[in-house]
Amino acid sequence: MTLRVKLNLLFVTLLFMTNSLIAYLLIEKQKEILSNNIIQQAEVISSLISQDAIKLIVLNDPDSATDISDKLSNISSLAKIVLYDTNDKAIFKLQNQRHHGETRLITKNSPLLYKGSELGSVELFFSHEEFYEATSALVQFLFQILLVALLLTGVFALFIDRHFSKRLSDLNDALKTTADQQDYSIRLPVAGSDEIGEAYQHFNELVTNTEKLTNKLQDQAIHDNLTGLYNRLYIGSKLNQLIASNTAEQTHALCYFDLDKFKIINDTFGHPVGDRLLIGLSVQLKNVTQTIEGAILARIGGDEFALLMTDISQESLSDTLEQVKENVRNFSLDHQGQQFSVGISVGAVLFKAPHTDMHTLFSAADTACYHAKNRGGNSISIFGIDSPELQSEKAIINWVLRIRSAIVQHNLLVYLQPIVHNNQALDQKPSYEALIRLKENGELIPPLDFIPTLERFQMMPEIDFYMINEVAQCLQNSPEFLDDVEHISINLSGITLAEPDAAQNILSILENAKIPLNKICFEITETTAVSNLKEAKIFIEQLSEKGCVFSLDDFGTGMASFEYLYTLPLNYLKIDGSFIKSIDKDPVKYEMVKAMKVIADLMKLETIAEYVENQEIINKLDEIGIDYHQGYFYSQPKPIADVMND
Repeated sequence: MTLRVKLNLLFVTLLFMTNSLIAYLLIEKQKEILSNNIIQQAEVISSLISQDAIKLIVLNDPDSATDISDKLSNISSLAKIVLYDTNDKAIFKLQNQRHHGETRLITKNSPLLYKGSELGSVELFFSHEEFYEATSALVQFLFQILLVALLLTGVFALFIDRHFSKRLSDLNDALKTTADQQDYSIRLPVAGSDEIGEAYQHFNELVTNTEKLTNKLQDQAIHDNLTGLYNRLYIGSKLNQLIASNTAEQTHALCYFDLDKFKIINDTFGHPVGDRLLIGLSVQLKNVTQTIEGAILARIGGDEFALLMTDISQESLSDTLEQVKENVRNFSLDHQGQQFSVGISVGAVLFKAPHTDMHTLFSAADTACYHAKNRGGNSISIFGIDSPELQSEKAIINWVLRIRSAIVQHNLLVYLQPIVHNNQALDQKPSYEALIRLKENGELIPPLDFIPTLERFQMMPEIDFYMINEVAQCLQNSPEFLDDVEHISINLSGITLAEPDAAQNILSILENAKIPLNKICFEITETTAVSNLKEAKIFIEQLSEKGCVFSLDDFGTGMASFEYLYTLPLNYLKIDGSFIKSIDKDPVKYEMVKAMKVIADLMKLETIAEYVENQEIINKLDEIGIDYHQGYFYSQPKPIADVMND
């Protein structure tokens, strides 16, 4: 007897034993299914008769017994049912005559519950023979199948062994290895033109194509589609690896780049031009960084890039970033004869590993970039991760986030302070200046704590329009108060004056609220007016034509020349408080205010003195003839709602 025959006989024996085992398992499975079926039937029957059974136990209702009999009469597998009360006394029995005399019964007992209380139980008896008839039939059928399978196995054993078993096993092993280990280097030898041979060939093609696609997807997952640079995911993973390493003797740097004025080009000339500009600038950045060992350059946002450098000194970092700035400055994009160029703001943070988490480093680099951008752009700011300067910058930027949140939640409050005529005997309506306060956690924060930060981050237009909206809504809701007011003064920043549609947007707000425009006075600081003389003149003229009045605020603090007073169509001069608060003690300040009054009278402008805090100051102002007073002597600023309700 040859080894091949022995192997085939062994195969047949194993197959027979396997089939026998399968048959046994199927029988056991059938028993399990039948057992579960009995349990399910018991649950269904208990649920079906529970209400009637409870009535029978509690109320001794004979109709309930009849209902139970009717409901169970068609359940052929049920041999008998017995109901017990809480004392385990049988109060109802029902025998299925079909199974009368059977001794092998399957018993299931279930409690009868009502609102969580057990009122009795039901005992169900199922026919053993009926449930196991199916099992006997299955056993007979399986033995017949086994005999047939044994005969067929002997016939096909050799053929299967020779032509299919080994080849299919090889294919299965290859598929399993590929799936488990993601190994796409496996190739099967193509032999034969049958289906298995074709399957070998298709497998080889599949793993080849999958390998190419996987490599492509892996590459796309870590690269920016537009520029080809690495993306945030990749540089973030490398940064995590670096900060987890033990390189405490080395200094590393994370840099954050933000392109200056890119958004203007992108919005004005379209995204295709913006994309070309980004691609060109990416090349310039890469030209600098690709010569640095271990440097990773990534595009992490629209016009934002990040650079990670390891084991670098602050001097080398500064030289590299200067080269980056120079390359960007020298680059320009030609589009239809126009040359487009941008600047770059660079923020960098130096750190050692292990140190902190990735998000803290990115936040610090972003803060440094904010600092560079607010120095006028096209500049570089480098901080140590633990430096006090960086922490100070973070606190400043936190003000921006707090104010943005306050705008959304309407926690920026409007306060009013009266502007009083020097002759209170005159029957003249009062005026008020609208002042801003920030409310946080029940505490009022004065504007001097946050306005400088907002000016630095060019957020004043948001604040100005917020105040105009808030004042307009309050006045719209209180027409009686509006009738009794000469005007409400609202401060405007220089950045707002330079906004292209600022005047039109202000008019829209006031007209939509149905506010008479002569009830609104806009205060513009002298420094703002002088610095933006052309824009200020256009802005004032547009609103003056509609009826708004204007006051030049902080007058006297920035006057290098009075010539601009001829240019601007003003109504009031508000003399800066630095001249007023010591006018009763300082004769020089007295004479300066007196000179301002003379100039105002010649130009037919009314004067307002702020910081009026005592009677002595009022006496001096009256001697000069200042028209209006404003200060704590008359009233501290109060919430606009309180003023309206007085």
